[in-house]
Amino acid sequence: SGLDGFSNWMKWIEIQPVLRKIYGCSFLPYHDYGKGGRGWRDLWQDCLSLILLEPEEVKGLLINNFGGVRIDGSNATIIGSKPGEFLADRNNIPRVWMDHGSWPYLTTKLYIDQSGDLDILLQKQSYFRDAQTRRATKKDEAWTSHYGNKLKTQEGSIYEGTIIEHILLQHLSCFYNVGEHNIIRLEGADWNDTLDMARQRGESTAFTAFYGSNLMSIAGLLRALKTANKIDSLELCTEIKVLLDTLSGKVHYEEVSYKKEILNRYFDAVSNDVTGEKIEISIDELISDLEQKGQWIFNHIKKNEFIETSDGHGFFNGYYNNDGERVDGDFTEGVRMNLTGQVFTTMFGLATDEQVLASYDSCQRYLKDAATGGYKLNTPLGPNTLNFGRGFAFAYGDKENGAIFSHMVIMYMNALYQRGFVTQAYEVFTSMYQLCMDTEHSKIYPGIPEYFSLSGKGMYHYLTGSASWLFLTVLIEMFGVKGDLGDLVLQPKLMPAQFDQDGKASVTTTFAGKQIIVEYVNEKGLDYRAYKIVDVKMNELTIEPLYIDAQTICIPRENILSLPTESTKITIILN
Repeated sequence: SGLDGFSNWMKWIEIQPVLRKIYGCSFLPYHDYGKGGRGWRDLWQDCLSLILLEPEEVKGLLINNFGGVRIDGSNATIIGSKPGEFLADRNNIPRVWMDHGSWPYLTTKLYIDQSGDLDILLQKQSYFRDAQTRRATKKDEAWTSHYGNKLKTQEGSIYEGTIIEHILLQHLSCFYNVGEHNIIRLEGADWNDTLDMARQRGESTAFTAFYGSNLMSIAGLLRALKTANKIDSLELCTEIKVLLDTLSGKVHYEEVSYKKEILNRYFDAVSNDVTGEKIEISIDELISDLEQKGQWIFNHIKKNEFIETSDGHGFFNGYYNNDGERVDGDFTEGVRMNLTGQVFTTMFGLATDEQVLASYDSCQRYLKDAATGGYKLNTPLGPNTLNFGRGFAFAYGDKENGAIFSHMVIMYMNALYQRGFVTQAYEVFTSMYQLCMDTEHSKIYPGIPEYFSLSGKGMYHYLTGSASWLFLTVLIEMFGVKGDLGDLVLQPKLMPAQFDQDGKASVTTTFAGKQIIVEYVNEKGLDYRAYKIVDVKMNELTIEPLYIDAQTICIPRENILSLPTESTKITIILN
């Protein structure tokens, strides 16, 4: 790359997820991060980069991790020391993070795209079982440790379902678990752990968008599974049928009471042991059901949650607090805004192009810190304190209350790249890169910290999932080296400053068990959108790839596998 120091910095980024996988979140002496073990979200976020770094190790990890899913769609929160080991919460603190069901699918989809291994969806795994039922709103007083931590059938045998069944239950249970504004309930918190005081009436628009996108993406993956494996149906637990309501009649998704009734009927069926019986569900019917649900979420958020301010800006509301009030918007004391609400509405195609630009402009107007240039997680949120979460006991600009929170900023960068807003994405990237490289103020080791204070000091180095997301974004979005159901797709989104003095930028990675070096040549220094792929060479020989569009090509997996050497150079000429 032509960006000064970038290549060396990325070597440090690459090692961060590995260190956290080995040591957990608190292995450095200045952390006050509790015991520092990894949580549920960490299991899946760390796998994002491992899929790209060590893909052969990841399949077993993914299957093991699904053993932490409960049949009600929630999951274990205490991770054991052995692979696939999950423990009951002996502190008797029932808590469900509403975002937890969204990450496993995202990680599994990346694995499938990189490997082409659709069969993982049909692998079987058990479900986690403890005293918590109905998404931790009830306790099964009859459960004891003698039962064990694996769900059983009414006949006493351990119940197993496919990985796709686990994924479906995680998403379907959340779809129906809505608050009074028909947005998925916040429960004990979402990605922001400090939004933990709105269990009764809190709702998360941000992650409702995430679930909506996943529902439609799962449908697309099922379509691919049907074609690849030549199957027309899936065998699923009989209890799931109540959640697939489009199969049996008219639906009423606008009615919160309807959704709650469906969810309670499902909870009644699975609160203790399950029957163990299976039913065959048509894949086409399943696809239709998921797409209807996902599209309903998209339409609902677009219609009800995009805010226009009196000064002409627009952005998405992120949350409702425990008083049932909208958190973000135009208020007498000023505009309130959360970055999280913009990330997932942008990333997954919910927002229109106009809304993407409007929310980006709003981020610059309300969230970009004048002193450091970084993007803050939120503006001051006024009276949203004890009716929202403990994070607002922090001084503004510290931790989850208005700091420059690396993870969400990097995910916003990723979202903008995914949507093709490359100039804006690169500006967000540059804001973070400059903060990390300014060691005089950041006072950190090379890499990326959990957050930057408003004085530019990096805080909580190495414990953050943002390293995985940064590694992922640089490789598959910025340099555009990605998988698509096992095939190699190349789609560069590089700015002129990222090419060296010879007009070249390259990245080395692993794909299909081969080391590949992808070199982009932009001798004219053209801007993104101005350049097109005009020539492709593999080991100096010109090839004819499949052109998806003028800036995107696909090389079939079998072409990579058939290469005689373990290391391959692919040269892309841009003009």
